Amino acid sequence: MDIIGHLAVIEHAGIEGAEVWQDDAVLALFPNLAHCHEWAYRTLRSAARQRAEGGIEQSHTAKLIEGHIITDWVIHFGPKLTPEAERTGWAYQEMHLAIERMDRFFDRALAMGLTDRDPREHDTREHLERDFGHTSVECALDFRVGGQVANSPRETALKRSLARLDDPLWAAGLVKDVLAEAGGYTKEPDAVLARTMAEYGSWATSIEHPEDFAALTLCTRFDWNYDRRTVDYVLDFLHGIERDLDEGRAEELVDEVVAAIADPKRMAAAV
Repeated sequence: MDIIGHLAVIEHAGIEGAEVWQDDAVLALFPNLAHCHEWAYRTLRSAARQRAEGGIEQSHTAKLIEGHIITDWVIHFGPKLTPEAERTGWAYQEMHLAIERMDRFFDRALAMGLTDRDPREHDTREHLERDFGHTSVECALDFRVGGQVANSPRETALKRSLARLDDPLWAAGLVKDVLAEAGGYTKEPDAVLARTMAEYGSWATSIEHPEDFAALTLCTRFDWNYDRRTVDYVLDFLHGIERDLDEGRAEELVDEVVAAIADPKRMAAAV
């Protein structure tokens, strides 16, 4: 899922209410902001073992980060926390919907002058299909999960919250403080983190509709411009995928994610 989806499922799960769209949005999105998924997955396994041994006490910050990484795990690897992460989850099952459209997507973008760099010339076909495919279907899923956010207090609050990331000192402090509190780490250099934070901060003031966030995520993957013409092109592509998503399977996935966030014990397996 993307920005809207991550926040929506956390709210639906009941571990936090509408405030997850406010100041706490940066905590719920922290693994994306700080590129710390490796640590977050390790922490998820550790928390599962502690629950199995009798209980766990988590801070508010830890619960929000766990909500994010549970979502990522279920979407990518399935509803159970298996010993090895295998790409068998919904995103990889459905990514064919994007892969089937991929060549036309890039061909048209090049013909329209949206980019002069063809990703197919700079990546292996296998890796590009996997990266583009699963990212695209996750972005398309956001349209279904967060469709009621537009023109609502949640959208206003989210923009205000993310806009703080445009301040490099505030953003750097956020990463430092959260990682220190949670005992976390990231392998990315400060320059990469600063760029990611600045992107999220600038998006908050430039989007015309919450759906733009998903399009901008895909643009970022290929270093495309964030102009309106490019964003609309990507949105049209993503909506095409959304229309072809299996509605029943998508609803089942969201139910699995929400249930796992609400009660992580549901994911129990040998970890």
